[in-house]
Parts: sequence; C-alpha cells; structure tokens
Amino acid sequence: MSTHQIQHQVGIKATPEAVYKALTDLKQLARWWTSDTRGKSEVGSRLEFWFGNFFQKFEVIELKPQEQVRWKATKEGVDEWAGTEIGFRLKPDDNQTLVRFTHSNWSDDTDFLAHCSTKWAVFLLSLKDLLEKGKGHPFPEDLPIKHG
Repeated sequence: MSTHQIQHQVGIKATPEAVYKALTDLKQLARWWTSDTRGKSEVGSRLEFWFGNFFQKFEVIELKPQEQVRWKATKEGVDEWAGTEIGFRLKPDDNQTLVRFTHSNWSDDTDFLAHCSTKWAVFLLSLKDLLEKGKGHPFPEDLPIKHG
C-alpha cells in the first residue's frame, strides 16, 4: 500500500534549542500553530490542537532535544489524519536551523491533503516569524488560504 506525505523545509535564524522549545513547549506551540493547545509534550503523552470546532489529538512518539520531534495522530480528530505522523528534524546550518517537516502516512492523495500541505507551509512560516520577529500567527490569526 502506497502512502502520501507532505514535506517542507524552512531555515530559521534561531538556535536548535530555541526551535526545539517552540516545538515542545505548550505556550510556544500556542504562539505559532493554534492558540488552543492542550496536553503534555512528553513521550507517551497526548497533545491536543484545537481549531475552533475542529481538533486533533496526537501521541508524542519521539523527542530528541535539539534534533527531532515526532507525533502520531490518534483516531480522536479528523478521520484522514488518524495514523498519520508529524515530524520535525532540526539541523544547524551556519546562522540558522533548518527545519525539515514531514506529515506522512496519508492513505490517499486528496484535496484535504493539498489543503493541509499549504496550511503547514503557512504555520511553518508562523514558527519562523515567532522565532525571528517575536510574533507568530497561530490559528485563528493565521493567513487564510480559501474564502468562506
């Protein structure tokens, strides 16, 4: 069975420590992805991300300080996300940290996957703005990508 994935890479003028904290600290996550972030960021624990009435829960499956963050989507949330995995790999590069993002194990190439790919790019740029400019653009203040 083939699977599909979203991939992005962004360079952020911040240390791997600062980027890792923004990916693992609930208050920091709420400053770039969604302002309604709940749970615990520890391996084996659950994180919840709320976007108005839409939410997704994840199990934290891997945390390697300054290197890697991985979550697995549970069945609590959107059906298409169940079993997918989110990964952030961090790599120092001169005066920046390269963040390699993947959202893998999608079962189908759907319009929703394409939507999520664009939204992930928006949120990764929000992470960049948070760390470089001091202010991210989490939901509901994010850049809309469709009307209505």
